[in-house]
Amino acid sequence: MSDRPLCDAVVILCTAPDDACAQQLANALLEARLAACITLLPGARSLYYWEGKLEQQSEVQMLIKSDISHQQALLTHLKQQHPYDTPELLVLPVSGATAII
Repeated sequence: MSDRPLCDAVVILCTAPDDACAQQLANALLEARLAACITLLPGARSLYYWEGKLEQQSEVQMLIKSDISHQQALLTHLKQQHPYDTPELLVLPVSGATAII
């Protein structure tokens, strides 16, 4: 069996510091037609080490649905517009999707 995804859809996970920031990032991605749909999940709690210290932060989890052809431009946009120095950007291949993507 091949490790290649069955379709060209991807889901990109990204966290934002608050609702306003997540909404602004989502609107910009959608207006630029870089994403098909974005789900905002407020109330996420992230725990991580940063600069040698255990941190904990309330964030908004963004589920960004797009495709491989828009992936690089979408990631570039997020890196340029995101308020974090190192935003979480995880790209997950999709093995099947409905026509919305």
